[in-house]
Amino acid sequence: MQISVASSSLIAVPIIEAILASEHTLASVISTPDRKSGRGQIETPTPLAKWSEEQGFIVAKPFDTPTLNQHLLAVQPQLIITASYGKLIPVEVLHGPRFGWLNVHFSLLPRWRGAAPVQWALLEGDATTGISIFKLDKGMDTGPIYYQEEVEIAASDTTTDLLERMSILAASRIMDVVADIRKGVKPKPQPAAGVTLAPKISKEMAKIDWSTGADAILRQIRALDDRPGTWTTFRSERVAIHKVHESLLANTLKKPGEITLVDGALLVRCSDSVLEIAELTPAGKKRMSGADFARGARLATGESFE
Repeated sequence: MQISVASSSLIAVPIIEAILASEHTLASVISTPDRKSGRGQIETPTPLAKWSEEQGFIVAKPFDTPTLNQHLLAVQPQLIITASYGKLIPVEVLHGPRFGWLNVHFSLLPRWRGAAPVQWALLEGDATTGISIFKLDKGMDTGPIYYQEEVEIAASDTTTDLLERMSILAASRIMDVVADIRKGVKPKPQPAAGVTLAPKISKEMAKIDWSTGADAILRQIRALDDRPGTWTTFRSERVAIHKVHESLLANTLKKPGEITLVDGALLVRCSDSVLEIAELTPAGKKRMSGADFARGARLATGESFE
């Protein structure tokens, strides 16, 4: 079978490798168009497009429906597998390939339909998540399901950890689903109950509110540190917050956001506890320890993250 993969993320690499190791043929890799990035605003391919080009694969970067359709007519895939593509697939092309489009989604649908299922599972404190392999239809993650498998969320898991683990799991299962499709196995409709949405995360949502509880803040950092990046402000400048844990060190902190240096640890007060900032990145500087930041800033008594 000729199979194309549509994605913009390196989490699709294990799926591509599974295709290459099978009896099937990789027809092409479809990714979103190059975007301007960095201070020089240089046209940059998506991580998957860059990797695929280095491997010598056929790579398409359609900017609209006609160019996507033109590519599909040229390479003639019989099945297309999508995973974190980043754009809705136009309805007009869903029925082009003989076996349609499969989507690998990183939640147990219908929970967390949308662009950021792993982030929302962590933000909400879910104990488990999972993978869903389903047939694309015109809705947002509403298609019938071929396969699901539950994945436990560890207390230390970040979005990056979970995505890496689940992408490998999905790749190990995807060829079995392809075999079922060839046998004529029909997918099962999603349940009507239990639908939740996982919309795209904004940069403002990644701003830490120190007046909330420790558990919520720690979940926020685990979910959003990698992208878009959790942050706060200090002396009116943005500070990226990376590694944080609860602290039992004796201190005199009283109000949420107030910070101090105790025994070489940068501490910050939240609503119900005290947290230690192990790593952060001040605006315009390199990533550093909380202690180095505090010493360099020469903290005054009563100063706070804003």
